[in-house]
Amino acid sequence: MEWLLERWAGRPRLDWLITLVVTGAHLSVVRVTGSGDILAWPHHEQRIDIYTTTATVAALVGSFITAAVAQYAASNGPRMRALRTHEVQGVQFRRNWVGILSATLVISGLCLMATILDTTESDPGGVHWLVEVAMCLGGVRAVRLLWLFGKVIVAADRDLGDERT
Repeated sequence: MEWLLERWAGRPRLDWLITLVVTGAHLSVVRVTGSGDILAWPHHEQRIDIYTTTATVAALVGSFITAAVAQYAASNGPRMRALRTHEVQGVQFRRNWVGILSATLVISGLCLMATILDTTESDPGGVHWLVEVAMCLGGVRAVRLLWLFGKVIVAADRDLGDERT
């Protein structure tokens, strides 16, 4: 399991693959069975509310991430310096931060695009699938964000503990 986590942690682009596989599998199940398309159930106004709420949540998470990146950049203990300057882990951490932050922009953009494109009561064009991709990407990136926060908090806390002794 640790091997899988290491491979996943260093490759934020895998989140896109996971997102597309999960959403594609769900789309296939819906096409085969004719049921389970939960974003098609609400009427038009409810779908628009779902889209705008998802975009808003992604934007709020993006603002929290920006604050976390500022905190990460301001941390100057020896472990944090070593982490940021490490030739492999430093690059991975930066790639993860940028990937998570850019995902919030993509999620908001997809949801706002769906708001513009979903103009009928029944959404015959399947615009709501854009939002499902956005929500799935948000879920996968949330896992990555929690993992990244955990690593940064542990390193910062250890640096703080070192300063006290």
